[in-house]
Amino acid sequence: MTGSPMAMPLRIMHRWRQRMSGVELSILFCAAAIALLVVRHAPAVPVVSGALPSISVGVWSAAVLTLLHVALALMTVVILSLLISGAACQWPRFRAFLIPALSVARAVPGLGLIGIFAAIFPASVTIVLVAASSMIWRIVTAVLDAEDTLPPALDEVATGLRMTGWQRFWRLQIPVAVPLTTFRAMQSMPAFWVRLLAAEGLMMLMSHRTDGGCGAAVLHAMLDHHPLRIVEISLVILLLILLVDQAVMRPVLGWAQRYRPEGPLEERPRPQSWLLRIWRRTKPMLWLSGTLGEALAWIGNWRIGRPRSILPEQDVAAREFPRAILPVLSLFVLVYAIYHAGLLPLVPSDLTESILTLSHVCGTLVLCLLVWVPLGLLISESRASLRNVCRNAAAACGLFPAVLLYPLCRELGLNSAIVLLFLGAHWLVGIVVLDAAKAIPSGLRQVATGLRLRGLLLWRRLLLPAIAPELCGGLLTAVVPVWNAVMVAEAFVPSDSGLGATLLSEVLGGALGAQILALMLLTLLSMLLDRLILQPLAVNAAQKYTL
Repeated sequence: MTGSPMAMPLRIMHRWRQRMSGVELSILFCAAAIALLVVRHAPAVPVVSGALPSISVGVWSAAVLTLLHVALALMTVVILSLLISGAACQWPRFRAFLIPALSVARAVPGLGLIGIFAAIFPASVTIVLVAASSMIWRIVTAVLDAEDTLPPALDEVATGLRMTGWQRFWRLQIPVAVPLTTFRAMQSMPAFWVRLLAAEGLMMLMSHRTDGGCGAAVLHAMLDHHPLRIVEISLVILLLILLVDQAVMRPVLGWAQRYRPEGPLEERPRPQSWLLRIWRRTKPMLWLSGTLGEALAWIGNWRIGRPRSILPEQDVAAREFPRAILPVLSLFVLVYAIYHAGLLPLVPSDLTESILTLSHVCGTLVLCLLVWVPLGLLISESRASLRNVCRNAAAACGLFPAVLLYPLCRELGLNSAIVLLFLGAHWLVGIVVLDAAKAIPSGLRQVATGLRLRGLLLWRRLLLPAIAPELCGGLLTAVVPVWNAVMVAEAFVPSDSGLGATLLSEVLGGALGAQILALMLLTLLSMLLDRLILQPLAVNAAQKYTL
């Protein structure tokens, strides 16, 4: 019953699949098998040994290093996203492979790649790649989604002007994709900070260096049992988060509104940024923007590739390999790779731990719903000013990496993985509930008032059905930080561990083959939860309750 784009049934039915794709499973199994065959001769070398080194940098020096990692990671996201999406738009066959591969890549917990990257790259490069990993795939997906929603009139004009593939990508697809890519980037920032700080801390343990940034400093203070230093570094991290949000993300989000084909939304306030206002009122900044725009236009006018033909292209019939056989063959290849790497004894224990991890994630989502659905609806029924304040507070708290609160939770005796994961995911659920309640049509509220619906009857007949489509769709976004933090959260639990804690111990133990196997199972769990539970739930809610 809401008007949110996430809740529209046609969009959900067009974009989301309600079953697991065999091609996606084949890509996951084959990638894991190839990785196991490549590293099968690599011995398990422990990377954690001896005492921790002493602190070599101050708090503000660590903050500068973290800020440098943020800048490099965001630059890496932009460059790699442009390269991958440009190649997909240029070569249709690569695009056909990239779409299911992106579905698999989005399900990979970025923090789980740290052991594999650390075996190849230096410490700083590993931190940057781990922080940028998940955001790259989401932005590339946004570019491809924007290409699919390209207005036919613009496509016809580009064909009539004989634009090449390069010109069509730079002059047509990128401007159309700017609003969606910036929105996806804003959604990815909470998980980005979790991956960045956790990677800095883990690289301190793996490289025995404490000059890795704020993440390394706060982990060192935690291991040394210095609570005041943990609070001090956490405040510095909060300052960095606000700085990046106000100086980078908010200006980019406000600037991206100019590229909306239908113009800025009138019914909603446009994102404002004090830095963007200063930039637009400063002549040197305006000159810099104009110069940069001219340079991008000059690059976009390069005639690279062939123009698209005006005549309709004839489809060449090709024999496709039966897709039902692909998962079976890839599974046999994976089993052979596991056997050849000597990891068969680990499979039963990893499967047991994976069930425990899945219960932690599902329990976290249920706890988020139990807390925020009644709380959000009560807030939405109050004054609009209070609702806006609570919404802004939830958005601000959602940016703070909850992993910094894990030491405090352990001191307070909150030794449950569900509680620890709840700290990072419940803010997103709260934002979804508040937005969905705000979007309930006023006409329905007037009808409910006229029929004197109150109490439980009002909730059962109007409020809960009205927010159901967007709430179920919002769970797909809320589960992202859960998978990113599951390694760290389960490691803080002394009683039961889970697959995330197993993967973390294998990363610190240097066992590459065991890491690949655990990471593959963790990715498979994420895909199963997404495809078999959350997406069908969102589709059914949208079909049943959306007007």
